[in-house]
Amino acid sequence: MKDTSMRSSLFLIFGLTAITTSQLAAQDKHAPARAFLGATECVKCHFSGLPKAEDANSVALEVLGFTGMVNDSWVLLDELKTWANQDKHAQAFTSLLNERSQRMGKLLGVEEIHRDKRCLACHTGYPLAAMGGDPQLMPAELVKNLKVSQGVSCEGCHAPSGDATKEENKVSGWYMPHAQKEPWRFLSEKDKSEKFGFSSIRSASARARMCLTCHLGNAAEGKIVTHEMYAAGHPPLPGFELASFAAQMPKHWRDFDKKPDGVRAEFLEKSADDSYGRSSFKPDNLHETNSVLVAALVSFSENLRLSASLADERFTTPVAKPDWPELAQFECFACHHDLKDRSWRQRRTLRGSPGRPLLRAWPIALTSLAVKHAGADAKELDKLWQPIEKLLNEQPFGRRERWNDVIDPLTKWLDELALSLERKPLLRDAGLTLLQEIATVAESDLWDYDSARQLVWAAQVLRRELSSDRSDESLRTRVAAIEADLTDIEKLFVLNLNEGRAAQQKLPGSTKSREVKEVDLEKTLPPIADYDASTFRDKFRKLSGKLTTK
Repeated sequence: MKDTSMRSSLFLIFGLTAITTSQLAAQDKHAPARAFLGATECVKCHFSGLPKAEDANSVALEVLGFTGMVNDSWVLLDELKTWANQDKHAQAFTSLLNERSQRMGKLLGVEEIHRDKRCLACHTGYPLAAMGGDPQLMPAELVKNLKVSQGVSCEGCHAPSGDATKEENKVSGWYMPHAQKEPWRFLSEKDKSEKFGFSSIRSASARARMCLTCHLGNAAEGKIVTHEMYAAGHPPLPGFELASFAAQMPKHWRDFDKKPDGVRAEFLEKSADDSYGRSSFKPDNLHETNSVLVAALVSFSENLRLSASLADERFTTPVAKPDWPELAQFECFACHHDLKDRSWRQRRTLRGSPGRPLLRAWPIALTSLAVKHAGADAKELDKLWQPIEKLLNEQPFGRRERWNDVIDPLTKWLDELALSLERKPLLRDAGLTLLQEIATVAESDLWDYDSARQLVWAAQVLRRELSSDRSDESLRTRVAAIEADLTDIEKLFVLNLNEGRAAQQKLPGSTKSREVKEVDLEKTLPPIADYDASTFRDKFRKLSGKLTTK
């Protein structure tokens, strides 16, 4: 009875239907260097955990080659339940079938927008390289392939897991090796990547860079949201803050500091991976807040790199590359806002020539704090930024042939700083000082909506960590004193991106539907239009005053 119930759940959540011989042939024909196995392979362990030794399924796993597997609480082993039931990444492909997407397709002149590779680059984890030779459209027979229609599943983040399928390129995938505790768990990120093609995202910088490929853009991977797409109805991409986005997914993993003491101690002793400060690790460090700062540096770097890639005529992309200037790279609401006399936009600090298009600003909001906590010199940041500012001032959008050379010193510096910062512990005792520093940055200028929201998200993450049981009572009391003020500031923004319009969406490979939340522009756009930077600054100034008063 139990097995029957489990199979029913899998049919409902994963839409497991029979795949015809012709569909399998289509998959093999377009196979990437390493095979994309799909979420249905991960069900064996990551749906309801590993079987007990006496369970018949344990024998089945042995037959399949998964020997010596144990559940020592290193991972949750119910990751796919969370992903399938709560994570919007599972809805990524089917969202291309909704009314807004279909309307976008008509405006863009694409009859079947759910086959357009420009969209699929982010709306499924299935590799573009496996979608056939047509430069624009995925083969129609792949539309019903679960590996595509299940959206962004495990391999969408961790990379295709199967062995290579071509004789001339025999390489091992990570699917079988990752199931063995020894040596997999203790390998370095570098070894996992180079030997098995695994994309490890344990470190904050690697995780941020991977998420940003879609949540910001990555030209090399064909993940580019264009001004044309926005004009056709694509919802504006919000600023990206790593810890806040992970919490809202919600997380389907157990953070390292939350793992049982025994397995954590064993890892710290044996691991070759020092990507997150293994030598200085303490459970009560402010791990999430540190990831906020690391991701801020990566966001700034990747934003510059994306602009340079699109500007460079020599840079090729796996999908149609938009013409330069690509307006989506610049600050949307610098143009798209109501005209007002004595607007806060006229009173804010402006670096550069008035009226020139500005690069999107939110990736810069937390950079100064991150630079400070990494122990770097803020003057070096200004020095490396000046050539970019000059580039944008010389002519609108900058001279495209100079972009790469101009950004290169700064992006390299930011990347190195991010790696250094994630290895540097952020002590709990420094939390209140950092909260004060966030408030100081917030009241230092008139920030645009997206930049201000980055500061609020950072304050939320820090408040959450400082309010936990790992803080002493006096620290929790100090944080509680500003709770009402921070809540008042939060009301200015849409912070929970899971809120939206209820809709019905078909499950992949099934006739059944379920309720989902779609982006509701009637909820997300008015706060942007109504936002006043002066109000935001004044509210943070009030909060700052309470932090400095003991």
